[in-house]
Amino acid sequence: MILKVKPPYKSLIQMKWCCAACSVLWVLHRRGYWVDQEVIAKEFNVKIPPELKELFTVRLKTRKKKENCGATVLIERDSKTLNRFLKKYKIPLKCKTFLISDVKDARKLVIDNVKAGNDVLLSFCWKGLGINQNWGHVSVIAEFNTKTNEVTLGDPSPKRKKFWKIKLNKLTHAMLPKWDKEERGFYIFSKK
Repeated sequence: MILKVKPPYKSLIQMKWCCAACSVLWVLHRRGYWVDQEVIAKEFNVKIPPELKELFTVRLKTRKKKENCGATVLIERDSKTLNRFLKKYKIPLKCKTFLISDVKDARKLVIDNVKAGNDVLLSFCWKGLGINQNWGHVSVIAEFNTKTNEVTLGDPSPKRKKFWKIKLNKLTHAMLPKWDKEERGFYIFSKK
């Protein structure tokens, strides 16, 4: 059986280093809300390489090393920044973080939340998928095939297919801290 997020996500393209901000925007847009991606990036304390600062209309902090760029908000255990953002913009959602070490059954977590109409974001390290990039990425789960344990990710990257399939166990493996010392996981957005 294929479980689909309803209504489905609309594809949005991330600005450089803003996959977390754009993935959250996929969630907001699906639910009828809008906050500019750059504003979300600033709220999430996204850091960018100095040479990119002219591409943004809001001022973001810069870092010289690519490994130090992006959003660290999705490594928090308590979702404090995410929930503060939702409250500030009067969006009636809440977020709960599940780092991979806290997840006993990722399959059940995904199935239960997609069935409940919740949004499931996930963060993983590209290196854990065999891609030679030493940083993470954030996407949303658009579908889950219960027979094959394959997820269809909604991906904000301008360099990848907007929707692509991968086995859930490969993604959970790429969430482990052994790839770049950062543990990653799932971020469940639900109605308050």
